[in-house]
Amino acid sequence: MSFDLSKRFLNRERATALMEREQLDVLIAHRPENFYYSSNYWGVFNTARGYDGTYFTVIPRDPDVPAAIVVPALEIRRLETRASQGEGTWIEQVYAYSSDGDGSLADGSPLGQAYTGWPVADNSLVPLEESWVAITRDLGTRMSPNAFWALTRALTAVGLDSARIGADDARTGAWLAECGLSADNVRYCPQLFNEIRLIKTPAEIEIMRMAAVINENALLKAARSLYDGIGWQELEDIYMAAMAGQGGRGVYLMCGMGELPKGKLIPGEPVFFDALGQYRHYHGDFGRSAVVGNPAEKHKAQHAALLAGWDAAQEYMKPGISYSALSAAVGDAVRKAGIKGFRDPMVHGLGLEHTDDPKPFGVQPQTKEDQVLQQGMVINVDMPHTEIGWGSVHMEDTVVITADGFERLGQAGFDLVVVD
Repeated sequence: MSFDLSKRFLNRERATALMEREQLDVLIAHRPENFYYSSNYWGVFNTARGYDGTYFTVIPRDPDVPAAIVVPALEIRRLETRASQGEGTWIEQVYAYSSDGDGSLADGSPLGQAYTGWPVADNSLVPLEESWVAITRDLGTRMSPNAFWALTRALTAVGLDSARIGADDARTGAWLAECGLSADNVRYCPQLFNEIRLIKTPAEIEIMRMAAVINENALLKAARSLYDGIGWQELEDIYMAAMAGQGGRGVYLMCGMGELPKGKLIPGEPVFFDALGQYRHYHGDFGRSAVVGNPAEKHKAQHAALLAGWDAAQEYMKPGISYSALSAAVGDAVRKAGIKGFRDPMVHGLGLEHTDDPKPFGVQPQTKEDQVLQQGMVINVDMPHTEIGWGSVHMEDTVVITADGFERLGQAGFDLVVVD
C-alpha cells in the first residue's frame, strides 16, 4: 500500500541537514522512540520489557537512497495489518530475519531459516489475509539468521557498508563488526536523534494535539474525583482508566515526589496534579491544582500567582527566545505576584520522550542544554510549587511554537479545581 508522506513523523530535511553538519552518511536507529520516529512503525516487542537488538531503521543522508527497516520474521504480517489501518511504515525496503539456516543469500551473506508462518486454509481469503500470504512468500525465503546480518544486508544493498554511521545505541559498531563491517565507522550520537526530533512535523503535532486533550481530560476526571480520605493510588487508578478509555496510555499521575504527606487527602489541603500520558506513543503533559472544600485565601492567592506566571510565559513563547529567558521571566512574575520561594520553572521539549531535548546521561533528570525556541518546537512550561506543611499548587500546559508566537495543544481552562 502507498504511504501518505504527509503522515511521516521523520523531519527528513532536518535529518539530512544535521547529518551533513556531523559528516555522517547514514543514521541507524535502534531505541524504540527513534525506531518509531524514523519509520512510523512501533514493533510489537518495542516495549520497556521487550527484546534487545530486535528492530532497526537505516536512514541515508541522501534522500534518493532508499531507507530500510529491519524486523523479526514474525513481524512481517503485522506490517501489512498496520498498513491497512493507515499506521504502516513509509519505508519500502524490509529486511527480515529468523534464525540460523544453511547456505547463502544472493548477496553472499548467511541465509536464515525459511519462514513460512502459519498454515493457510483452503478457504477464500480476505484481502488482508492475501497480503499476509504475499509478504510471507516474498520475504520468507530471504531471511537473515539474525538482526545484525539483516542490518548489514540493508547497508550493503545501498553501498553504505563503509559509510560514516551515526547510531543511537553504543553497541551498534560491535554488532556490525560481528558481520564483518568496521566498528570504526560507527559513532555513538544519541543526542543527534533528539536534536532532529526537536522540530515536529505536522503529523507529529496532530497526534500530540490528541495526546494533550485526552491527558488533560483524564487528569481532570481524577481531580474531580477527590474526596475526604482518598489515597493517591486510587486517584492514579482513575487517571489510568480514563486514559485507556480514550485510547491512550497513562504513564504517571503525580502530586509531588513525596505524594500525600498524610497518606490520604484532607479537606482544605492544597494538592496539585501532574499527569504524563501517551497517545500513539507521543506524550501529553499537563498540570493543575485542586482542593476538597473551599480553598483558603492563601491557596487562591498562590493560584493567582501561577496565572501571572502563565501570562508572562505567553509574552515569551515565540521563536528566538531561549528556554532560560522564558523560565526566568515566568519565575520573576510568579514571585512578584506573591510566591516568594517559587523556583524558576522547568521548560522542556515534549514528544516521544517526556523531555524530548538532547540531554546527557547520568545526571539529575531535566538537566539539559539551553535551547532557543524555533517554529515547530513543542514545549511545556512546568510550574509546580510545594510548601511542606501547607500543600502544593501547579500549572502546566503544552504549546507548539508558531512563526510569531505559540498555540496551545490542549483545551482545558485554568481555574482551580474545587470539589465540594
